[in-house]
Amino acid sequence: MKKFLFAAILPFLSFCLLFCSHVSAPPAARADSVTPNVGAYACVLQDDAYFYSAPDERRGVFLLPETYYVKLMEYGAEYCKIEYQTDEAAHRRLIGYAKTSALTFVDYVPVRPYLSYVFDVKYKIENGEITNSSFLTEITVSCAYYGDFSVGSDVYCYVLQGDTFGYIPKPVGLSYEENTEYADYLASLETNAPIDSTAPSEQKPSSSPAQIAILVALCLLVPLLAALILKPPRRPPYETDDPSS
Repeated sequence: MKKFLFAAILPFLSFCLLFCSHVSAPPAARADSVTPNVGAYACVLQDDAYFYSAPDERRGVFLLPETYYVKLMEYGAEYCKIEYQTDEAAHRRLIGYAKTSALTFVDYVPVRPYLSYVFDVKYKIENGEITNSSFLTEITVSCAYYGDFSVGSDVYCYVLQGDTFGYIPKPVGLSYEENTEYADYLASLETNAPIDSTAPSEQKPSSSPAQIAILVALCLLVPLLAALILKPPRRPPYETDDPSS
């Protein structure tokens, strides 16, 4: 009889232990489960994320630099209205669009959201008839870099020269420094050490009052069931003449 009761109650005890382990350790929140609000930043983690002049796939202007950020102005299921760059130094602020699926929204303010990169381009005037030194045969122009744009196998840069935006052939060897802020942010979540005061710390798991009450009830019930199973049978109050007893 004891074996039967123990075999019947063992699955119940296993269920209790399994239930306790689930309610005491709720799943951790995902690092990328951030609700985008106007003014929030989004990191570009894809190498094919375009800046569009309109919410239309045919209106791509340039590829947003990977690992850098854009600022949200309007959220949309397919396209977001965004702001890129600021009116500082050699750059000018641009308002456009990006595909929502290409953006990873964050809940912190990046220290260096936009790529600041300026390079010089030399233009030579090829004219064999010009021999007077008063004529300029070479000029150097500074270009503020925004991103690449490919046409077939040719790659161009979308740049700002003075007050004019346009494309120039991408110089050989042009490269920019990677922004590691998002990678550092993910690392801080794993070690529970935010990169700065604006980055949220990981919350400790907590149990609700209902879960605590269930745990207490199970803790009281398990010893009671064990006592019933292991309790020796009561001897009859009288002796019988049955030799098999």
